[in-house]
Amino acid sequence: MADPRYGSYTELAKDYERRLDSLLEQGIFKPVFLYHVVIMNILPLIGLVIPRSRGGQFVRKGLFILCIAIAIENLQNRRAVIGGNGYMLGLMTAWWLVWNATLFVFTDLEHDFKRIERKPVDIKSQNGAEIETSTVRKSLDPNDRTCTQRDSNLFVWRSYPEKFWHRLEWSAGLLFNLRGPEWNWRASHLGPLPRPIHKQLHSGFMGRINAHDPSTYPSGKHRLQAAFRKFFISYLVLDALKVMILMPDPYFRGFISADSLSPFPFFYFTSITLPPTVAQLCHHLYSAISVYVALEFVTSLNPIFFLGLSLAFPNGAKNLTAAPLGASWLYSDAFGPFFTPVLDEGLAGCWGRWWHQIFRYGFVASARWILSVLPAGLASHLQVRRVTYVMVAFCLSGFVHACGSHTQIEDTSPISGPFLFFALQGVAIIAEQFFKTSVLPKLPFARTPRWLRRTANFMFVFCWLMFSGGLIADDFAKGGLWLMEPIPISPLRALGFGLQGQGWWCWNEPWFRYWSDGTYWGSGIRVL
Repeated sequence: MADPRYGSYTELAKDYERRLDSLLEQGIFKPVFLYHVVIMNILPLIGLVIPRSRGGQFVRKGLFILCIAIAIENLQNRRAVIGGNGYMLGLMTAWWLVWNATLFVFTDLEHDFKRIERKPVDIKSQNGAEIETSTVRKSLDPNDRTCTQRDSNLFVWRSYPEKFWHRLEWSAGLLFNLRGPEWNWRASHLGPLPRPIHKQLHSGFMGRINAHDPSTYPSGKHRLQAAFRKFFISYLVLDALKVMILMPDPYFRGFISADSLSPFPFFYFTSITLPPTVAQLCHHLYSAISVYVALEFVTSLNPIFFLGLSLAFPNGAKNLTAAPLGASWLYSDAFGPFFTPVLDEGLAGCWGRWWHQIFRYGFVASARWILSVLPAGLASHLQVRRVTYVMVAFCLSGFVHACGSHTQIEDTSPISGPFLFFALQGVAIIAEQFFKTSVLPKLPFARTPRWLRRTANFMFVFCWLMFSGGLIADDFAKGGLWLMEPIPISPLRALGFGLQGQGWWCWNEPWFRYWSDGTYWGSGIRVL
């Protein structure tokens, strides 16, 4: 039998599928059915649409207990190969649990959440709107490019709606929102708001949100063009990474360690032997770049889909939701600026201002709840609050990614891999801040030039992430995450590049299949 490290890439992926089928037939694991996906979305939505006046707070607590049971059952017994050899199953289940805890336990749904909505200007009927008449008149600037619709509209805060259909789409918007650009928990890293809109809404945000002149914002059309440009660039880069770097390298198949063999481009030069440290560095760097590009690719679909449809069908978007889906300022880049945060703030700036922040609010709400149950004197202490926010956020992130590792078919290391990686990031940030605030000012070279401090910050971030990154990068490779085909059509494979047996169409295998174990709940459309 040929060595799978150098054989067919397709056969290796199929081998994982055959292994899972065998485990399912033996009863060791159970499949993920399509109805599981439906239930996991419907249950929290039911809890959100039932108001407090009808016992909603009790329903939510009961549903949260049920969500815990479902999450445990999924993580223990359910397996699939789709989504990085089962990685996405565990990650999404864990995040689903964290997010449900945020909405049902750690916050007050009807008090804490408000959404930015468009409301037609009718000053006489604005008794219930949280905005002054003078502000309304000032905000209706026909030259304001942030007003994407021809009819005059007013932005208002909308708390938990009374009408059922409005409450349903409001709740769905909250449930399926990750970064909350149109919600009062919108984080400052998403960027400022146009000044006229900020004047209307500034008092409702949980954190500090800045404002810029409307002229600095692109129109919806230009924002959509930028999203398409990012989509195509990341698509091509992702294809190049997959074909040229990930597929030919045995490390990314999980067969060898990061310090073994030479990575791209050195494996084309058999006469060159890299030191193990350099090979390890290259493998971890390629892993980080691949994750970054994949996230850029996926997140570019958000403005393409929602902004694109709202611009193409403005009346349909208005009928579907009261949220201003056609407003370009809702669609911030997934990642913030890189160099300034890293150079000026070090590791804290890297994770807090540059990285995607998709799970940020769920982690922050969890930390805030923990502080609320601590003694008042302890919870009010500045250092305690900082340590709590940092460590809760990174430990929860470690938990989410560790669950993804746990549900992979291959034997991985969830605790000593992904969880330890993220937990160490929190420890490193706290240590970094302690050094800068308490140790560095006492040293003789405390007043160093700005360029030297920036250089030191960058070197620390790079060296630390490359050193600690092996904990999660090696686990990704071992679990078979890189076997996932992120794009349907490969231009490079169509041109003849890639491994033997690889055609231009990448999604050859079905995503769903009928499965039955002879029982009612064990039969249905299985997610592969």
